Amino acid sequence: MYASVANMIERFGELEMIRLSKPDDRTAETVDEAKIGVALADGAALIDDYLRKRYVVPVAQPPESVVRANCVLARYDLAQGERTEPTEQMRLARKEVIEWLQALAGGAVTIDAPAAGVGSGGAGGARTSDRGRPFSDDNLRGW
Repeated sequence: MYASVANMIERFGELEMIRLSKPDDRTAETVDEAKIGVALADGAALIDDYLRKRYVVPVAQPPESVVRANCVLARYDLAQGERTEPTEQMRLARKEVIEWLQALAGGAVTIDAPAAGVGSGGAGGARTSDRGRPFSDDNLRGW
């Protein structure tokens, strides 16, 4: 995960996090950290799906923009339920984050993170070697 429950509370307020994490309990006074954690993990997985092509994921030291994106995605997910629905503000914020992630994936926007490459587990090209071939026409004569 790129964000924490504390990040969610800091950005959106404790009251909103209580309301979104425990929508059926009108008397709740604490957040459901497990439920928020699931939403944050889902958001981080979506972010990784976009970043995977260009960056080593998970990003070890995510910039604030990635933390914010994780919070926005988690907030939207928390607001989807049987009795709750995301507000227009939440929808627009999520749409903005998805567009930003698409720009990251396409290379129009970059973040300060290690790039994916051959040595980092990313997709690579053809490999070459300066070693001699173990089997050749000369050493296989007679077989």
